[in-house]
Amino acid sequence: MPSSLNPLLYLRRNPGRTLPMMIVIMLAAASVASVVTIVHSIDLTVYTLYGSNRYMTGITPRNAITIDEEVVSKVRNLPEVGFLCPSHSYQTMVKTIFGKMPFPIFGLDARGRKLMMERSGVSLAQGRLIEDGKPEALISEDVARNLGVRIGDVISQPESTDSFAPEPVRLVGTLRGKVWLGLTSRALVDRLSPYTFHGYIAFAPTTAGQRRLDKAIEHILDKKRAREWQFSGLVKETRSSLSNLYLIMNIVIGIIVFAISFVCGLLSNIYFTQRLPEIATLSAIGYSRAKLLWRAVAETGILCAVGWLMGACLTVGLLQVVRLIALAPKGLLLNPVDPDSFLLTLPLPITITAFAFFTIWWRLNTLDPVSIIERRA
Repeated sequence: MPSSLNPLLYLRRNPGRTLPMMIVIMLAAASVASVVTIVHSIDLTVYTLYGSNRYMTGITPRNAITIDEEVVSKVRNLPEVGFLCPSHSYQTMVKTIFGKMPFPIFGLDARGRKLMMERSGVSLAQGRLIEDGKPEALISEDVARNLGVRIGDVISQPESTDSFAPEPVRLVGTLRGKVWLGLTSRALVDRLSPYTFHGYIAFAPTTAGQRRLDKAIEHILDKKRAREWQFSGLVKETRSSLSNLYLIMNIVIGIIVFAISFVCGLLSNIYFTQRLPEIATLSAIGYSRAKLLWRAVAETGILCAVGWLMGACLTVGLLQVVRLIALAPKGLLLNPVDPDSFLLTLPLPITITAFAFFTIWWRLNTLDPVSIIERRA
């Protein structure tokens, strides 16, 4: 390739003109990625907060305190059921980026607690396991940070509006794992709260069979008398609830992409106009307009690629600092390296390059190199 058509030549020799466009692209990509990552933290929070639902199927009564024994018998007799565990639970409220959300503290017997921990992939991080019948609880480390409690502190009490229990319940251990989990003794809840509803948690013989169990229970369950809680339903409800938010986010991203593309297209056009004598000279000595167009578009493409990479690095660094300093100490969730966020910024460099292509193509089609050289002379 002739050195005069090398797209890096102009970029190296004119940093004062190329850096502003690169910085604009970097800031635009960082803005879009940051907004999308923060919005996606809602999904991350929901799937972490209720992530244990991946490994079990919940069943609760409707318009009753307990589930009819006939319904329970049908579920228990399913071949897909490995263990059907009675559950009598409390809940507390945890703080999230978008407000408070209920967090279940499952009241299970010893076997149910052990199986729930094994299936959810959590283990004891600090403290000890709870004893049946005693006002004790286990919660995940992040939940403890979120609530601002430590081992030995009361996490539920009669005076609390967010975490009620008729008798103070103390934290005796914290759990570590990919999902958040809260556990207490079913015997305790049976004794203190006999008039709150009693449910069941169904486990498949293996984790791989849990989705088959979901479908089997859904098929035989009388929806007038009981409700099934399965992870696919959680995903569906989350996407449905956030659909309008995602629509607004996509509109905002579209506006940002169009505005930044328009600005960068104008900058490309201005810089191209300032280089008309150079372009005209190259055209007059025999370089085709297609090659000149390719060089101009390649220059813009390189600017966009470098600016986008700088924006991605800026986003990761900025969100990592925000997560470590402001969010993680409070038990709030954010993923600084969210692949979907960076995918949604890809239209930005593509649109800018396409915008530059059409504007420069139009200018080249109307270019008269002889008149430009004569005026220059």
